[in-house]
Amino acid sequence: MKKSMLLLAVFLSSLNALQAQKLDIIPKPVKIEQKEEVFVIPPSVQIIVDKKLQKSTDYIVSNFLKNTGIVPIVSIGNKHKKNAIVFGVDEKIDIPNDGYELIVTKKGVRLKGKSPNGVLNGFQTLLQICSAKGVQKGTIPVVKIEDYPRFEWRGMMLDVSRQFFDKQTVKNYIDWLAAHKMNIFHWHLTDDNGWRAEIKSMPDLTLKGAWRGTGEVLLPSYGSGNKRYGGYYTQDDIKEVVAYASDRGVSIMPEIEIPGHSRAVTAAYPEIGCVTTQETKSVQGEVKNVWCVGREENYQILDSIIREFTEMFPFEYIHVAGDEVNRANWEQCEKCKALMGKEGYTDTFQLQNYFFKRVEKIVEKYKRKTAGWNEILKGGEMNPNTQVFAWQGVSYGIESAKKGHPTVMIPGQYTYFDMAQSENERGHRWAAIIDTKRVYSFEPIPENDLTSEQQKLIKGVQGALWSEYLDRPTRFMEYQSYPRISALSEIAWSKKEDKNWEDFYGRLTNSHLQRLVNMGIAFRDFPPSATYKSGIITVTQPYERAVVRYDAGGNEPTILSPLYTNPIQTKSYEKYRFRTFFNEDSASPAVKVEKLPVASWNTSQVETLTISENISENVDKNGIWYLTFNPTTDAATSGIVRTVSLFENDKLIQTYPEEKTVKSKPRLRFLIENYNETNNYRLDFIIDNKVAKESSATVNFNCSPYQEPEVKVTSSMAENPKFPLSRLEDYNIETYLRTDVPCVSGDWILYTFTKPVASSKIDVLTGIPYHPRFIVNDGHVEYSYNGLDFEKGDVFDYGNASIYPKQPVKAVRIMITGTNNESLMAAQDLRINP
Repeated sequence: MKKSMLLLAVFLSSLNALQAQKLDIIPKPVKIEQKEEVFVIPPSVQIIVDKKLQKSTDYIVSNFLKNTGIVPIVSIGNKHKKNAIVFGVDEKIDIPNDGYELIVTKKGVRLKGKSPNGVLNGFQTLLQICSAKGVQKGTIPVVKIEDYPRFEWRGMMLDVSRQFFDKQTVKNYIDWLAAHKMNIFHWHLTDDNGWRAEIKSMPDLTLKGAWRGTGEVLLPSYGSGNKRYGGYYTQDDIKEVVAYASDRGVSIMPEIEIPGHSRAVTAAYPEIGCVTTQETKSVQGEVKNVWCVGREENYQILDSIIREFTEMFPFEYIHVAGDEVNRANWEQCEKCKALMGKEGYTDTFQLQNYFFKRVEKIVEKYKRKTAGWNEILKGGEMNPNTQVFAWQGVSYGIESAKKGHPTVMIPGQYTYFDMAQSENERGHRWAAIIDTKRVYSFEPIPENDLTSEQQKLIKGVQGALWSEYLDRPTRFMEYQSYPRISALSEIAWSKKEDKNWEDFYGRLTNSHLQRLVNMGIAFRDFPPSATYKSGIITVTQPYERAVVRYDAGGNEPTILSPLYTNPIQTKSYEKYRFRTFFNEDSASPAVKVEKLPVASWNTSQVETLTISENISENVDKNGIWYLTFNPTTDAATSGIVRTVSLFENDKLIQTYPEEKTVKSKPRLRFLIENYNETNNYRLDFIIDNKVAKESSATVNFNCSPYQEPEVKVTSSMAENPKFPLSRLEDYNIETYLRTDVPCVSGDWILYTFTKPVASSKIDVLTGIPYHPRFIVNDGHVEYSYNGLDFEKGDVFDYGNASIYPKQPVKAVRIMITGTNNESLMAAQDLRINP
């Protein structure tokens, strides 16, 4: 018996040793062979760097020291010594571009790349091996790796116009991309809200167009406030950053936003824009933000700008944008109309095509190629060398490839990292809610829609981080970037057949999150899940050893909040919030406690499902309850929901007979007024799946934490018919008011209750939910007990204010004392606490 126990102990010990050597490389290599042996790095280890890599030597040595703690002896050349680490370029090795071979033995390390960038990619793998969780510092596991990228284009875009990031921050961002074998940094340098690149032939582009604020040519926007805000990069700055990136194997593609998104240009040089009698707004609400296509002098200006860009950026492509052009300007401009008549054009898309053909010739003049967003395909043919970035969806990438253009897949629905990562987080929502798992699910090549030759035109994949809402909280740019870029890197590099979410997630959480910390990234950690049943809150960690903390008072947990260790018994589950903390800089969003779903279904057949569920265990109080239907995946949205009924002791409380699609994620309101513990509650509904497609969803039933009294809303401001005042009366958090004009001092919005409402606190929110645009900057909230006499409450702080009434309130009023410097104003439903 003792002998058996000893053998078991030895077995478990060896198993732990094998697990300790798990390397957790991201992106996953093509081929890897590993042994249990290690190379023990000598204290005076010699690093030999190929002459072709000489410019990257400092980068290699500093990172090796940082990851191992060992100061190496460095030499340049092609020597081969025992117990050395050799970095060599071998153009004859039989692997694709950017690929490498890494061989670690007990006697040393040999890393060969097809090119200098291939060696740098292998170096990133070597650093990851040294920093894997189970690898002892000062050792390197014995491995043999052959690795190369799936795509030649592995990119990430950062918008520095709406929020300005200094030179060091940009360098850090490039370091993080290089660590993930991403090889293209797309630098979005110009837009409506700031021009960030010094152009010596047009100094006012940065003297004026790089700044927002009172008295500046650009108004405050995106949280910049009333102080002077902005900045730009000198040409020397840009050349320094380009060289810095090159040393790390990263190329920089600059973007000049033309002909639209150019308010910074026309504010600095008004003559560049069209002369019109009527102002029209772009999709973002900007005016006068389009280059005049009919003004011949503009092409001389563009020639000068592009020439200076090519002097700063050696990369083969210049991105000239072309998205979301407010073509209505051209329809009113005499010069543009004259050009249309001269050329025989019948619509302004043809005018746009004329503009880009002129731009293509300028770019080609300076030995570069043109790149642009997918809208540049409209209005006529383009040079087949022009590279198209398909941001509006995969179908636009298919169209581009079918037209013969090199194409980069960058669909907003998967790779726009300004999108919120969950329903209750800050960020855009127009494309999708995009978490790390959704990013990882993206497949860039639509094989069923393209021939094998057309598929070759899909050059790669790219992410984008637009910066509208990166002004707060601190380091939100990092939170929105990682680990989503870690997932993107594996899509771009690793073989399609090797993709596996569970495997990737294991590598990410076991070792790679710590690597992100080591790089200084304040990433978004994965949230826990908290469920409530039978008086008990149970929390599930997002991964093994995750640290979860909680707050029992409805506040966001902090690093000092209590640690969750065991299930919590409580009746006040609604007040609890839980959050994962990796460290003080990297944490998950706070999550509320959820009840388990009350129903679910899953079918791919043509059938009608009649579902009846006893939900008595779920109902525990009087109040307003919401029933929500949540498809399990994007593809599981087939079917119709109808005849939804709630019964209390077999008595109908309410029914919704009308049909609603599963895709619309129905949200139905029920009022429970006679709750007691002995009541029986039943939910009945019908799912009608009329086609043989997947229909799968969970159904949740939760009590609203807020009151929803009958209210009437009026305002001094004209409403937008698509976003009327009545949206402030429905208590639907997803709907909101938009005015048709900016707010000015003296404007107001009045909420009047049919009956006075008793409340401990009323929150008054302006702007669009979860991504505050069109907020009230200057103003306060007032409240009245009789509807006539008002008391002043909080002033607005970043668009929000609260009141704490001492008796039932008859009315609440938003009073505006200054413009918000935007094209309109938005407001939301009141949040009325009990």
